[in-house]
Amino acid sequence: MDGILVINKPSGMTSHDVIIRLRRILREKKIGHTGTLDPDATGILVACIGKATKIIQFLDDSEKIYHGTMTFGIKTDTMDAKGSVLGILDSDKITQDDVIKTFNTFLDDIYQIPPMVSAIKIGGERLYNLARQGKIVDREPRKVHIFEFDLTRFYQERNPIFDSDRIFSKADFIVRCSRGTYVRVLAHDIGEKLGCGAILSELTRIKSGIFTIDDSVSLDELNSSPDLAFSMLKSIDYALSFISSISVNNSGKLRFLNGMQINESDVLFHEGNKFSDGFIRVYDENRLFLGIGKIIKNELQTPNYKPVKVLFS
Repeated sequence: MDGILVINKPSGMTSHDVIIRLRRILREKKIGHTGTLDPDATGILVACIGKATKIIQFLDDSEKIYHGTMTFGIKTDTMDAKGSVLGILDSDKITQDDVIKTFNTFLDDIYQIPPMVSAIKIGGERLYNLARQGKIVDREPRKVHIFEFDLTRFYQERNPIFDSDRIFSKADFIVRCSRGTYVRVLAHDIGEKLGCGAILSELTRIKSGIFTIDDSVSLDELNSSPDLAFSMLKSIDYALSFISSISVNNSGKLRFLNGMQINESDVLFHEGNKFSDGFIRVYDENRLFLGIGKIIKNELQTPNYKPVKVLFS
C-alpha cells in the first residue's frame, strides 16, 4: 500500500500512538506522519504509507486551520486543562467585544516562545522530556503568522474542576495559521493581554495543507473495516498537487530515472507557475508520475530540471 491516509485522531492518543495502531490495522510497517498533534487534540493527522514516506519532506503543511475553545481566568503550567494550576482570576467581566478586539491584535506575524511541553529539541532533548524532569530551559521566540482569527461563540459557565463557585468566560474560535503555531501559547498570550489569563480547553485540527477533515477516516472505522483504507487513500502525486509539474519525452524520462539533468528540449508540457522551494513533479508522456525534480537555471536564466531523488519509477 502506497499513499496518504488522513486520520481523524481521537483525544487521548499521541500522534505516535496513532501510527502504531495504524500499522497493526493495515499490517504495514512503513508508516510515518506529518504535523504532530498533542494527545488531547483531535482532528487531522496526515499518515504517509509505503513509498509515500519518502515525500514527507515535500508535503505542504504550511497552513493549518483549527477549531478550539479557550477558558479565561485560569493559568496552568502547560497552558491547557491538564497542567498544574498557577492561578485563578476573575474573568466574568470580559465581554465579547474585548475578545474580538484582542483576537484582531494577533493577526499578521507574531512571535511565540515554544512551551516546555512541546516536541521540539533543544540540546538534543525534546522539551517535553525536560519538562517531565522538572527542568525549564531558555527557548528562542519563533515567528509564526496568523491569517484569520474569528470568535464563533462567547459564553460564561461554571467549572467544577477549577472552581465551582466562580463563573468563567469562554470563547470558541477558529484560527487559520502558519505551521509551527502553538495554539495553546496563543490562548495563553491572549489571556495575558486581557489581564486574566487563559488556557486552551479543546482543539481540533480541521485542515492541514491541502487536506481537510472531510478527507479523514477514524481508527475505529479502519479497525472495523481495514479495506476502507483503499477507498480513502490519497495518491502520492495528489498529495504533491500544490507543486507545478512537467511531462517529459522518453529521452527525458530515461535521463531523469538515471539521475541526469533533464534538458528543456525534453519537456513536452509545463503546468503551473508556483514552485515549492524550486521542486517540480515529473511525469512521462503518458502522465505516469516519475518523481520529484528541482528547478535550476543556467547563466542565461533558462530553466532546466535537475532530479533531486527518483522516488517512484
